[in-house]
Amino acid sequence: MENNPPKGRGLHPALSLRRHGRTSFWVALAVLLLGLPMIWMKGKSQYMTEAVFQVAPSYQKNLSADKELELQSNSQYREFVNHLSRSLLRYDVLEDALARLRRAGIEPRLPAENDRKCIERLQRAIYVLPVADTYMVKVGLRSEDRKHLDDIVNAVMEAFLENTRKEQIYGSDERGLTLQERTKAVRAEVSAFEQQRAVLAGRLGLTTFGENTANPYDTILAQAREKLLLASIERSHAQATLDAFTSHQETPASAGRSVLEMRLQDSGLQALRNEVIKRSEELSRIMAGVENRHPAHDPAAAEQAEINNRLKSSEAAFEKNAQQNIRSRLMASLMETRQVEKELLERVHSLESQVTTYAIDFRSAMRISGDIRKREVELEDMRIRLNYLITERNALGFVRLITPALPADTPQGIGKAKLLAGLLLVSVALVFLLPLVFDMLDRRILAVGDAERALGIRSAAWWVEINDESSRILAHDQSRRFASTLLRNKARGARGAFAFSSVKVGGGATMLVMDVASTLKQLGSRALIVDANSLSPGSLMTNTGPGLTDLLDGQAAPDNVISQQAHLGQMLSVVPFGQAADRGIQRLDILRDAIAQWCLDYDLVLLALPPILPSADAELLIDAIGQVFLVVEANAATKGEVASVRAQLEKMAPDALGLLVNKVPMEIGGDALKAQIVENITGGRFKTFMSLSSLGLRLEILKLRWSQMRFWFRR
Repeated sequence: MENNPPKGRGLHPALSLRRHGRTSFWVALAVLLLGLPMIWMKGKSQYMTEAVFQVAPSYQKNLSADKELELQSNSQYREFVNHLSRSLLRYDVLEDALARLRRAGIEPRLPAENDRKCIERLQRAIYVLPVADTYMVKVGLRSEDRKHLDDIVNAVMEAFLENTRKEQIYGSDERGLTLQERTKAVRAEVSAFEQQRAVLAGRLGLTTFGENTANPYDTILAQAREKLLLASIERSHAQATLDAFTSHQETPASAGRSVLEMRLQDSGLQALRNEVIKRSEELSRIMAGVENRHPAHDPAAAEQAEINNRLKSSEAAFEKNAQQNIRSRLMASLMETRQVEKELLERVHSLESQVTTYAIDFRSAMRISGDIRKREVELEDMRIRLNYLITERNALGFVRLITPALPADTPQGIGKAKLLAGLLLVSVALVFLLPLVFDMLDRRILAVGDAERALGIRSAAWWVEINDESSRILAHDQSRRFASTLLRNKARGARGAFAFSSVKVGGGATMLVMDVASTLKQLGSRALIVDANSLSPGSLMTNTGPGLTDLLDGQAAPDNVISQQAHLGQMLSVVPFGQAADRGIQRLDILRDAIAQWCLDYDLVLLALPPILPSADAELLIDAIGQVFLVVEANAATKGEVASVRAQLEKMAPDALGLLVNKVPMEIGGDALKAQIVENITGGRFKTFMSLSSLGLRLEILKLRWSQMRFWFRR
């Protein structure tokens, strides 16, 4: 169609108010009536005062860290803040606050309250709220009476801070006394251990007992055994040297100079040897110069033999003395090594006999030293803890006051007049908004766009709901547009038979077919209407002669079932449902042949089918015809029903499918549709016709209605 259909959801305020105005009015009235008691109870201005305290994420201590007070994560910090927020309203804290107020001459109790009821009232009235994105927490109190509000909040804060400071190191006095007593006991144990270790130190000959200190007895015993082994080796070496000298009359190479070397190197023998050699050479010269018979030869030979024998005797005497001397030395050395070995052996035996005593004493001394060190560490820890308890007992801790409560000067809150005005505004807003909400929640097809989205195709035409002359004129214009659409499609080669079926019963498909046929006749086209609605046979067509069912039953020919019926002042060619209505739709082959014959005699054949959802005949007829327009009635069909029809049509897969939306409210079209109607009726421009704006026109209408109401009341 040429004119653009309204594509929106159908949320027009005037139309929604017309549909659901009564319901929204009663809902707004109920809200107003229910809100009046709340206004009476809550519509009071109150005085308010607040104090702020901070919860530090870490405890800034003067001494070493206390593991009990460290907050390791954000979740622990939040839990700690929640714990403190709940602790502030504890019964004992508020009871302490009441005592502080009484000491200051302030009585917070109401006339009919005792202490318990007063504390329970304060627990309900005092609010504790963490300040977002900070480490601070607000503590406040609201009341219609501002007297002593700040005193009450400050007293509660003082009691809370003092209580928290005590509980952050719970039982510090008792814990300090216990630590002092334990310190005395540990010091006494250390003194006793030191005395025992001193006795053992005297036995062991040690003054230091460290972790790496070795048992000195082990060192002494090892050294004694090593010396005994060396002495035994030296004694064996001395014995071997003596035995070798006794066997060979000569000292071994390891024992120093040999006897021969000493004899050759002796200076006296060497001088004697030189004299003998010198005299022997002289005698040899003498004997060489004389014959054997010469009287000087024999004395010379005798002298030479004598001096040689004397040299040999001297050497033999020296060697004998040297051997005796060496033997005496070797014997003395052997006796020495034997004596050393004997004494070392006795020393080792003596040390070995004391091994158990030394080991026990050393282990005892080391164990006592370890016990002393442990107790010294314990004493140091207790000293640090005592210093912490004494120093940090009165420290600020995690919680500290930031801002005390100030006197309440100005009342705060919304009064009864403001609440009533707000309630009236909400009620009026509900009157206009609830209809829109109801329409948003409504699952019915309200506008053309709803039907297009549900079916998945664009609409071929749409008709407004006829309720006055202007809507009748617009509907007639829309029928002419749709008739031109059918003629164009026929001229472009489309088949001349078109089926019209609604979503459910009462969709207006038959009436729509008759209106379109009447429009086509006005345009000079021959159109034939076929009533194939088996659910409502003859609902609009009053002809009682033979019809479609008689044709399909073989009792009439295609030309014999056509009759004339008046509609909108014109005579239309109609094929009624027929007399054989009880047999329904059958023989689709005869129907196809009849439609082919009718298309030869008429420009267009328009068939009114039964609704698709409740009737199976609609599917049979659509398969036989091939071209179908789905008629969706606004404000009647739902989106779910249109979606179900879409699923059925997708299974059937007709040759051509169109969408027609019927009975669309005119208000949905808005000002554009109104301008179209005015221009269609007047033949002039809308701006020229409308001398007033839309708002001004409505105001003039309201004035006219107000004048009519005043005139009626005066009468």
